[in-house]
Amino acid sequence: MSQTNQPFKDRYTIQDLEHLSGIQAHTIRIWEKRYDLLHPVRAGNNVRYYSHKELQKLLNIAVLYHHHFKISKIAAYSDAELEESVRKKMISDQTGDLAAQSLKMAMLSYDQNLFDQTTQQLLSQKSFREVFRTVFLPILNDIGVLWQTGVVTIAHEHFLSNLLRQKLLSQTDQLHNTLDRQDKKVFVLFLPVNEVHELGLLYSQYELFLHGYRTIYLGQSVPVESLSDLQSVFPSITFVTSFTIYPQDDKITDYLKTIANTILRKGKDELWVSGRKIHSLKSKPNLRGVKYILSPEAFLKAL
Repeated sequence: MSQTNQPFKDRYTIQDLEHLSGIQAHTIRIWEKRYDLLHPVRAGNNVRYYSHKELQKLLNIAVLYHHHFKISKIAAYSDAELEESVRKKMISDQTGDLAAQSLKMAMLSYDQNLFDQTTQQLLSQKSFREVFRTVFLPILNDIGVLWQTGVVTIAHEHFLSNLLRQKLLSQTDQLHNTLDRQDKKVFVLFLPVNEVHELGLLYSQYELFLHGYRTIYLGQSVPVESLSDLQSVFPSITFVTSFTIYPQDDKITDYLKTIANTILRKGKDELWVSGRKIHSLKSKPNLRGVKYILSPEAFLKAL
């Protein structure tokens, strides 16, 4: 399925519904026949499609079904009763298990209130660090796959990513105002030119602040040559970056060599690099001063 830029997909296949809800396609078909739950339409190619409204209904059904409600009972609810039952279940959830489903619903409906309620509920139970690592990161990975296969749109991904970005910035700002900095080690965080996916980098900044390190955040699309500007100020720097979309696969090794050979001062500077493209890099060049960070746990260990 090709990717679309429209804010809502106007139709979903049964495979889309399966991926988003966790309910297998053959089970969905059985429910349709037995309980008249959904009403797909057939396109000219005889493929059945579901509306956005029906996807939302199935997501609500899935929440209750995954928490041991009998499908016969769920099927007897009116749409209003179904929505109310789901919201009550989410509000009373003490484990955080419903959070990922709730955040998906918020994303698909562009519902910031639901996002805020879900996040507030999570933060009443867990630290922000734990919420980010156990809920936010997994759902971002899921959404990355769903986006690549066309199940969700670019607008969906951006909506949720920007809400998560706001939460990260808010939490980091609170730390910035309360913790003492250690000036003995300086971290400079940046993304390569054309790279705009900064959630991982923002989370790195949050962890660095938690550990009390001095952190300079340069952000998106920073030219390599600009990194040397900071070396006239700081005698030793740990540069931190992440590759999600850029550099292009055949340019990664050259990019890393450029930094290792022209930017990093021997015995003084390091480059820590992470991200989706580093994970998929078949051969990681052994370069002086370059360290590959393959997980949040590895980043914390390196600190």
